[in-house]
Amino acid sequence: MHHQPVRRSFALVALVTTLAACGAGAAPTPSPGPTLRPTPTPIVARVASPGDAAALVIATNPIFAGTMELRPDVIGASRWWTAMPLASGGYRVELTVGWGDCPAGCIERHVWTFDVDASGSVKLVSETGDPVPSDLPA
Repeated sequence: MHHQPVRRSFALVALVTTLAACGAGAAPTPSPGPTLRPTPTPIVARVASPGDAAALVIATNPIFAGTMELRPDVIGASRWWTAMPLASGGYRVELTVGWGDCPAGCIERHVWTFDVDASGSVKLVSETGDPVPSDLPA
């Protein structure tokens, strides 16, 4: 009968040791938090110049990347824009993309005309010219 308390003590020590070993060094697993999703914020662009209007138009289509303001001293440009003020306070932006021997003036061209109002709204007015190739050179 004297052996019962020893066995219980041994069993208790074994149990405590096992539990301590299982929990030792284990950090609590954090529960996953809510997934944060960005909320789109409307961008208000104040159009104060022809360059502002052209920048908004250029941002509407990857084909327009690299377009610069038309300047008489630049030869060989394949993408350029011009702008004129509208009575409403915005600008009409004409954007030209050319290809095919542009150092000589571009054999083929496509022209987009946009109206950009003073608050930054961009509206396509017309599109003319040669069909734009799917493999348009940069």
